[in-house]
Amino acid sequence: MNTFIKIVDNINEYVGRATALIIPIIMIIVSLEVVMRYVFDSPTIWAWDINIQLFALVVFMGGGFTMLKKGHVNIDLLYGRLSTKQQAWLDLITSPIFFLFLGILVWKLGVMAVQSVEEREVMSTILAPPIYFLKVIVTIGTFLFFMQGVTSLIQNIRTVAQKEH
Repeated sequence: MNTFIKIVDNINEYVGRATALIIPIIMIIVSLEVVMRYVFDSPTIWAWDINIQLFALVVFMGGGFTMLKKGHVNIDLLYGRLSTKQQAWLDLITSPIFFLFLGILVWKLGVMAVQSVEEREVMSTILAPPIYFLKVIVTIGTFLFFMQGVTSLIQNIRTVAQKEH
């Protein structure tokens, strides 16, 4: 179990840190587009399409990393006042909702990704860049988020099972 947890944690750590490097690229593209549009009166046809895809990468590939770092939103007024064991219990109680939602999402995204790859789908914009690779990556990112949920579940079960001294 510990090896599994370490592997999933390490993958999400690496993917999250690598994905964070995309954010400055998005900022540069946005800045370039603003200058081109408002200073030179010559907007690009590619900036919006590329930024949509890059932002989707950041959001979906960062889910597992955010969970690993306990960065997802919770109600701190309640959650923050609970002991570690009580937090683990609350996480266990709410985990079926997480797994149901993420399980369906991975399944449906996977179906969409396969169909998109088969069709060599492109965005319906003037530039029309390929979008099928993004759909595959989004599916992978959502699966990594799901797997991080599995490691959190294991850790919560361990926390609840621990005897207090």
